[in-house]
Amino acid sequence: MSSNITIYSDWSWDDIFATAILATALTRKGYKVFLEFPSPLERRNLILSKCYCVGITHRDGATLINSTALEYLSDKKLGLVLRYDGEGRSNILMRLVGVNSLTEVALEYIQTLNENVTIPEQILNDIIAMNTSKLDKLSRIGKIMYKAFKVNYSNKEFRNVMYSFAYTVINSKTLKISEQLSREAEKYEKALELLNELIKNKHYIELGIIKVVTISSSFNDEFIKRNINLLRAVGYDALLRLCRSDGIALLIQESELGYIMRICLLRRDISFVDIIKSIPQNMIDKLLVTLRGNHILIRFKEPSNGSLDAMLNIASKIASSIMNKVK
Repeated sequence: MSSNITIYSDWSWDDIFATAILATALTRKGYKVFLEFPSPLERRNLILSKCYCVGITHRDGATLINSTALEYLSDKKLGLVLRYDGEGRSNILMRLVGVNSLTEVALEYIQTLNENVTIPEQILNDIIAMNTSKLDKLSRIGKIMYKAFKVNYSNKEFRNVMYSFAYTVINSKTLKISEQLSREAEKYEKALELLNELIKNKHYIELGIIKVVTISSSFNDEFIKRNINLLRAVGYDALLRLCRSDGIALLIQESELGYIMRICLLRRDISFVDIIKSIPQNMIDKLLVTLRGNHILIRFKEPSNGSLDAMLNIASKIASSIMNKVK
């Protein structure tokens, strides 16, 4: 290995802390560490050679050559350390069962480098709480971290702010929140106010019994357009609130990989099978459909096909089918 090494990192707090742990260990070994935070779109067809990847693997569309990747599969509570050869083929170096974060995977992996790094237990608990959506378990600092992240979910540059905080926590053993993190967390409170206004004044589409929240700069609603940046942080919260009220709701939100539709279902008289069957075959062949808990995620395989009109067309087909079923 050369004296320089690059770490390519995913974007969550879990990924960032795992990256900071790995960077700390490599720095102690004498490496000069460079960091990259490629966006989801940038990862597609990206060729990564002689590097470390944290939270990024071939499953993101990237090609890894002579590189090591740390991965966490939350649905299986499984941590993996993968080694990619010169042809981009992967082998599992480590398999960690029963872990709750990528941070824990990084802590275990660096011991194979004969290094030992620790992080405050409070931070690790906060990361796990975020991973498992147990937000009521967050500490005061964890809540600030979570709110700042939500407001900057798609902000690539903000990852440097997150990393700076993580690296400082690990290497100084202090838990002082930076002013920038505090300011960004305060924006989340404003976003929650906007969420209340969105629901109260019905800034959403009603397709029969289904309400469709549309967070897009192309959506014909001045309130949405004017507050798009903050509303991105609470689109999922709006979906959950309407879903709890009506038993079903849709969220269509623009992203770097095109539009993503999330369907929340809590009604017993409607099944996920009913929803998926309502999508015409000529459409579904172009889609990636994923089931996660009581949610369905839908996006186009080719982001260029995933326009707002295309997603609204799918929503209309689903709503029409569901209306016929529950009559």
